Amino acid sequence: MAKKIKRKTKRVSVKKSYGIKYLKLSLLATVSCVIVFTAGNILIKPELPCANSKTCTSDLSVHIDNNATGIFEGHTVTPPKINLKRELASAVLGASTSAGQKHIYIDLSTERLYAYQGTTEFMATYISSGKWDPTPVGNFHIWEKLIATRMAGGSGADAYNLPNVPNVMYFYEDYGLHGAYWHNNFGHPMSHGCINERLVDAKKLYDWADGPSGNTPGTEVSVCNSFTAPNTCVQNNPIND
Repeated sequence: MAKKIKRKTKRVSVKKSYGIKYLKLSLLATVSCVIVFTAGNILIKPELPCANSKTCTSDLSVHIDNNATGIFEGHTVTPPKINLKRELASAVLGASTSAGQKHIYIDLSTERLYAYQGTTEFMATYISSGKWDPTPVGNFHIWEKLIATRMAGGSGADAYNLPNVPNVMYFYEDYGLHGAYWHNNFGHPMSHGCINERLVDAKKLYDWADGPSGNTPGTEVSVCNSFTAPNTCVQNNPIND
């Protein structure tokens, strides 16, 4: 009887030993996961969707949030409400007003935008080009049109988070033309590289300009160091798409 009792005691002791080791390993694994997760959140901050900024990645898709507020230069701003059904009724390829190719010119020296179809001027207005990041000079084509999207990025006092940015037309990488509701300082650089427009101008240009269709590129966009109507665009070291 004594021998049997000893064997039972030994088995119980071994089981307890394995149980304690397993519990220690489980606790160590749990603690390690918590440390890694916490460190990851501190050291690797998730990037916000944005456009035209070197500090973040771009959300190049339609993104509408009519219940959100925005942030620009430390101030809360109220975005416009986007009626998707009504906006979708606008022509995607743009409206034709006269004969000739459509062409948008940006004059960085005067902070003005000109839109022509052939030699006929469709519109001319003040804009705001890049202040924190320069707007690229060159000759491009509209490669995407979005009714609205969210743009966010920057850091510190220059941070911005802007829902419902309306009438966006990307022409070079994630640099685009779009409406700006967060400032009214058109005629002066105010953007992180994109071309800011008054809301009424952005809508008018969006409805007129063409996006790409099949093998046909979208409306040409020329960013000029200086511009003289109707088509003299002076460029220093231009980029060509």
